[in-house]
Amino acid sequence: MNRPYVICHMLQSIDGKIAGGFFREKQTLELAKIYSDISKDYNGDAIIYGTTTAQEMFSSSKTAPVLNQNPIKKIDYIYKNDKNKWIVVIDPQGQISFYQSVYQNTRLKDKNLIVILTENISSQYLETLKSLNISYLFTGKDEIDLRLALEKLYDLFSIKKLLLQGGGITNTYFIKEDLIDELSLVVSPVVSGEEKQPNIFKDCHEYIGQTFDLKQSDLLMKSGFYLKYVRK
Repeated sequence: MNRPYVICHMLQSIDGKIAGGFFREKQTLELAKIYSDISKDYNGDAIIYGTTTAQEMFSSSKTAPVLNQNPIKKIDYIYKNDKNKWIVVIDPQGQISFYQSVYQNTRLKDKNLIVILTENISSQYLETLKSLNISYLFTGKDEIDLRLALEKLYDLFSIKKLLLQGGGITNTYFIKEDLIDELSLVVSPVVSGEEKQPNIFKDCHEYIGQTFDLKQSDLLMKSGFYLKYVRK
């Protein structure tokens, strides 16, 4: 199977939380800059986000105008220009309300968007994506087939290195499918304890049992840690 090398790169609290109050702490804010620098140093071809994370970044109450509401064939739509970096969004049910000025988002500087969909999507949603020059790929009828998604990203967009940046639900889908090659963790010296905040991996009520080798460990800012694990 031709697919990108997948690196799960996350900033977390000591107790594994990836969102919540610990992000307001001075130590976490300082480590967030290092986390961002490490992400840039990886020089991945693309970053992939789950629906919840992408909604926070790209969704708007003002939707883009729909040019045409006629039925559209459920086939992949590929938009390319001179940009060769990508942000990939998993959105099985078309929940994200992309807006007309989405490419003004600083995260999309020098990048294009790709949305991973199921076939259970309205023509109106597809027309909106096309009108915004957002590529989309179909990877299953009712559920996302992650392996097929990665194959298409590799074959159609030449994405060889992919940074996975959650949230916890999406990270869990990848780990359950044995599709994470490397874990890159910046650990803040803060205990969150917030039960309702997501962990790096969502509890999936079954033993996964995958093992990684520790390849690098660095002390950061006197109290944080960088940990790099590679799949055995």
